[in-house]
Amino acid sequence: MRECVSVPRRPTWTVLALTLSLAAACKSVGPPRTVQDRFDYSEALSRSWKEQMLLNLVRIRYADAPVFLDVSSVIAQYGLQGQVTAGAELPADTGIHTATVGGTVQWSDKPTITFQPLTGQKFTKSLLTPITPTAVLDLVQAGWPVDITFRVIVRAINGIQAGTRSRLNGQAEDPRFSKVVDTLRRLQERGAMAVRVERKAANETTLLVISRGADAETVADRRYIAETLGLEPGVEQYDLAFGTVNASRAEIALLTRSILDILTDLSFDVQVPPEHVQDGRTGTPLPPEQQKPSSFRVMSGKSRPTDAFAAVRYENHWFWIDDRDFASKRALSFMLVLTALAETAERQAAPALTLSTGN
Repeated sequence: MRECVSVPRRPTWTVLALTLSLAAACKSVGPPRTVQDRFDYSEALSRSWKEQMLLNLVRIRYADAPVFLDVSSVIAQYGLQGQVTAGAELPADTGIHTATVGGTVQWSDKPTITFQPLTGQKFTKSLLTPITPTAVLDLVQAGWPVDITFRVIVRAINGIQAGTRSRLNGQAEDPRFSKVVDTLRRLQERGAMAVRVERKAANETTLLVISRGADAETVADRRYIAETLGLEPGVEQYDLAFGTVNASRAEIALLTRSILDILTDLSFDVQVPPEHVQDGRTGTPLPPEQQKPSSFRVMSGKSRPTDAFAAVRYENHWFWIDDRDFASKRALSFMLVLTALAETAERQAAPALTLSTGN
């Protein structure tokens, strides 16, 4: 009687299933990774810039030097490889089938990020050079509120001084300054204020245009601006200049701050621990005439915050901006815009994300 030996079929199906799964895994990983990594790296870069700016504000509050480190390139390389091995034996003496199957999958993720410290004469000059009046009005023209923009950047309008918090050249605010910027804000909201650039020969002249308007509120606001700033009444456009006082009644002179001046002023809104004030780490408090209310606030504590827009650790304490504090979040974002606006140094190309999408 002939003996029949059954051949196990499970190894055959195992080989087939493993082969199909590896074949599916080895297809291009580029398309799905592009969407995910583009937003992941964008979120990481945005967070790092916010926290770097916040950390520099805290450093200045402690009389430490600010440090700016830029991300010059981002390179992400991925690799996915699969291999299947299979074999079968049919010995002549026993007639029993044997089968072997194996497989390997290799995944590699090798991101490379290049940092570039922002240093040198040009970058230092961009920190110390006052922002141009034209750039200030460009921000207003782009939609930033004129009162917030002027309170942050402008030191004086036609001789009317804004308050400055500084240990070297601090000054009290002229009561008229707040009224002037609030009046300009009302004109901006009604669309009665604009910026125009005219080219005369080889030079460009920036003009601040204040529309006459027909309503009584606009007429009253225009009259107040002209009387307070010493301008010619009834004129719709005024030359924009840099300086402490205006040279004529047809000119508006703005004395602006530098980025370092603005950072120094905002650093006094960092709420440092009381013990650091007592032991002198943050210097003596400012005199009452230099203190002024501010909508920008940086909180501090020993525990890491749970709901923060940006948070950094310094001197064994956490410093953060609450995610529900819209005014402070807007102020920090505004500083990022100003830093980019004042940057005049030659820089490398913007951060690039390169993905290797081969199999």
